[in-house]
Amino acid sequence: MNYLDQQDYWLGLRINGERYALSAAFVHSVFLHHESEQMVKDLRVTGLVVHEGEPVFLRNHFQLLRYKRRPDNVAHWQQVLKGNTAPWIVVLKDGAEKSLGFRVNNIVGPFRAEGIQEASYLQHNGSDFHLLEIL
Repeated sequence: MNYLDQQDYWLGLRINGERYALSAAFVHSVFLHHESEQMVKDLRVTGLVVHEGEPVFLRNHFQLLRYKRRPDNVAHWQQVLKGNTAPWIVVLKDGAEKSLGFRVNNIVGPFRAEGIQEASYLQHNGSDFHLLEIL
């Protein structure tokens, strides 16, 4: 088993100025992609990037993820990220989420954090990261 498949490794995500953490067990890959998404009008496909020869279909982060505990202000969470301010793409692991990814402003980690089963956030290097789950 890959050490990142263990539940106690996390990937820190910076989205709209806030810090979030997603279990590394859900992450297939992370890469920089400064270019905007391709639009294939004939196929009516938007939000498509190709990484290492494989298509990645981009969605908004709030369409794929949710807070572990409901935030006070969801309007900030639901702001759409664009490629010029969010160059990192996180691709979720295979399964129902196969080839789905989303943009983030920046990443941290992966890093190790333990004992957070009931918590709604974790701490890493003195910063709080709100925990996220896959929808």
